[in-house]
Amino acid sequence: MDPKVREEVETAVRALDEALGGLITFLMTLRPTLRNEILQICGHHLERARQAKERLEAMLQDGGGP
Repeated sequence: MDPKVREEVETAVRALDEALGGLITFLMTLRPTLRNEILQICGHHLERARQAKERLEAMLQDGGGP
């Protein structure tokens, strides 16, 4: 993987990790009923972001493929 591309992917992984961590921390401060309602509305998007982060991390570990 090109060093510049690797740097961009690493930055994206960190950004996703920090964003997801911040959202989860915020959600934990809410009442359980409100937290559950928000997770029902946007949980799918949080899951997709987590999966994207995992795919990017896998690219870094694999060296970026051919």
